[in-house]
Amino acid sequence: MSIPPLPPGIRDSPRARVANRLHSIAIHLLRRARRVDRATGLGPERLSLLSVLAYGGPRTVTELADAEMVSRPAITRIVKALEELGLVERNRGASDRRQVVVRATSKGRTVMEAGRRRRVERIVEELQSLDHRALAAVDKAARVLESLEK
Repeated sequence: MSIPPLPPGIRDSPRARVANRLHSIAIHLLRRARRVDRATGLGPERLSLLSVLAYGGPRTVTELADAEMVSRPAITRIVKALEELGLVERNRGASDRRQVVVRATSKGRTVMEAGRRRRVERIVEELQSLDHRALAAVDKAARVLESLEK
């Protein structure tokens, strides 16, 4: 894999070079891992929305639109399609009956877990060529990156 140069406007620094490398590597790794998502029969938009619900819990249509960075009508279409497949359900909000709350069904969570398992298995295959020392280095780097979320 070839890492592109820093984008114009970003000052060259060790952090910028690491960020550029991580950006490129992450995109390529996720692209390869996503190839197994075809087995779900769902497109990326539907899988992404289902993932938000399966792992993040119920959300209103507005919250989903914000999370996915698309319009409410677009979310409504995706929710409708997932609902027709039995992967999500819509209910009225308990405190505000005008709100629509969407949650993953048991079937939806099962689909997401199966997809997650396939993606992790695919990444395991990617890591097969690493020796113990290299794998430990990747693990350490992953832990450091994980700490950035806090």
